Amino acid sequence: TAKVYLDLAISAYAAGDLDAAKSAFQSAVQIDPKIQISPAYKSPELQKMLDEAKAGGSGGDEVPVAAAAVDCLTVKGLQHGIIDTAPAGGALAIEAHVGSDITPVKVSVMYRIEGATDFTESKLSKQGECTYTGTIPAAAMKGALIHYYVAAFNENNKPISAKGSSGSPNILEISGTAAPLKSDNEDPINSTQVDTTPSDNSINGGVIAGGKPPKVMIIVGGGTGFGYVNGNTEGGNMVETCCVGNSLVVLNVELDYMLNRQLAIGVAGRLGIPVGANVNAEGAETHSTIAPAGLLRVRYALSATGEGLRLMGQVGFGVMRNTIKLDTGMAGMDTDIVAQGPILVGAGIGFMKKLGGNFAFVADLSALAGIAIGDKIGTTRVNTGVGADLSLGLAVGF
Repeated sequence: TAKVYLDLAISAYAAGDLDAAKSAFQSAVQIDPKIQISPAYKSPELQKMLDEAKAGGSGGDEVPVAAAAVDCLTVKGLQHGIIDTAPAGGALAIEAHVGSDITPVKVSVMYRIEGATDFTESKLSKQGECTYTGTIPAAAMKGALIHYYVAAFNENNKPISAKGSSGSPNILEISGTAAPLKSDNEDPINSTQVDTTPSDNSINGGVIAGGKPPKVMIIVGGGTGFGYVNGNTEGGNMVETCCVGNSLVVLNVELDYMLNRQLAIGVAGRLGIPVGANVNAEGAETHSTIAPAGLLRVRYALSATGEGLRLMGQVGFGVMRNTIKLDTGMAGMDTDIVAQGPILVGAGIGFMKKLGGNFAFVADLSALAGIAIGDKIGTTRVNTGVGADLSLGLAVGF
């Protein structure tokens, strides 16, 4: 916000860094041209710097972006060359081109500094027929990274064309050793402050918020499953009619460690519930009621943000249970269970979408092969087969 940059300017001035103070004043004015210094901190020198910033005074060296010649007749929607890295301490030039097929009310770069949860707007100015230029302010070019996107907005302040989005922004890595941005919780004159620097165990970025990615992710979900079955049922019946059984209820809980934004390794528990079974297992007075399994999973996101499509590999130990209708069953005793396992190996594909704060929506389509290493586990008959689960859930990061 403009107040953050105003406080940065006052702090920099108090520390004797006049260049940084001028740059921060310029950034504050760019966000809020009417911003004023609080009477408690106002001095003639500070007011002069603020007045110069409002008059368009220089706020530091700008990092240029090489501009290629563009034929405006060929531009469709909004075009912008994504910037992956830039040095710290200087304003970053942003350029975009807008085609005649859209008529935006404004074009802006939206950026989120390290540790923040909200995006700040910096409007771009039209230059020529289809080119828009502007900057990410120098005062924001600190820390390890910035999330940003460029968008053309309609009269309702909704993007009609964009490069990136608030849910899936572009990641700009900042090189150099500039000090990280401070928060609003600071007295810039007396140099007293509340430490709001994000810790490694808080969710501040990556796919969840902004700044550092979470290190730990907990996923809880539920869905349904089905499987290819053969062999013998737990009640001692042959599977005669090929070949699909179902597990109507499947619950999952997963604990992941994030090696980086895209790669995670974790452990998961799978609990299938064979709803509808009414044939007792051999040697038992009832049928099986649950199908527990433990899995080691590796996930890889195709996007650098960690959102979107994710691939999954998994291996573990346990049992999958599917119910089937018996061809020769009697009324009230016609639904038996086929068990598969105990070695489980599989893969899957998933999708993750940030919801806000610490949370994200997760969907998974998982396939598991159950490999039998004998006819029975204890008194339970087991077979070799393949199962698949479709589950929806919620992820929370720390």
